[in-house]
Amino acid sequence: MSRRPSVPRITGHRGAAAVAPENTLAAFRRGAADGADQLECDVHLSRDRRDVIIHDTTIDRTAQGDSPRRTGAVADLTRAELDEVLVGEGEHIPTLVQVLEVAVREDGTRLPALVEIKAPAAAALAGQILQDTFPDHAWSGEGPAPARIISFHAEALQIALEVAPAVPRGLLVRALSEQALDDAMATKAEILGVRLSDLRDGDFDRIRGVGLIPSAWAARTDDEIRRAVDLGVPAIGADDPAHARRVVEEHLASRD
Repeated sequence: MSRRPSVPRITGHRGAAAVAPENTLAAFRRGAADGADQLECDVHLSRDRRDVIIHDTTIDRTAQGDSPRRTGAVADLTRAELDEVLVGEGEHIPTLVQVLEVAVREDGTRLPALVEIKAPAAAALAGQILQDTFPDHAWSGEGPAPARIISFHAEALQIALEVAPAVPRGLLVRALSEQALDDAMATKAEILGVRLSDLRDGDFDRIRGVGLIPSAWAARTDDEIRRAVDLGVPAIGADDPAHARRVVEEHLASRD
């Protein structure tokens, strides 16, 4: 009998993007209710340098049809203007503090947040918010940190390291390269995540070889979730956390 893989954490991607409007408080509440172990959100910066929880550089894709404001670049709009935008089911674009406030289970325990910096200019503010929101001991205890800053931009991680060094970091890349390894080490990241479809034999060993935790992202189909489990990926991002949990449990049971 083959060794049973470890149980990966389920990350509510943009909250629970398949079952609620992505990156909204409704989506983050749904992700928590549906059993996610942690929640992921995306951060941009408004024209007046306020944090904005949205994936795209514009509001065009996510603004609902009857939104008072339906188009425009996030970086060109003030936070007050962005507050006018409706992004599905009447939901608004939240702030990072609001996301952190709803990242809790029904029993009141906190869910760690993966804070993805989409615009490097938002890294300093996000780091400061996280540092100000949680006490110093939250970052140095034995349990999981309350949040982690992640990004495809090494520049963003470098800024976060300088502003909020206690907040752990993770670098995301599409394909593993020497540059990615160097960037992760330079920014003192703990995790280096590679796109699952670009993962090659030996990549995880290379990542572990420099003292980092390997991970993979974009496990969207059931087959990809199963592959991620077999690879020992520590966390699986899921647009539907409840469904991903069922796939993981059924796959692990099939290997017993």
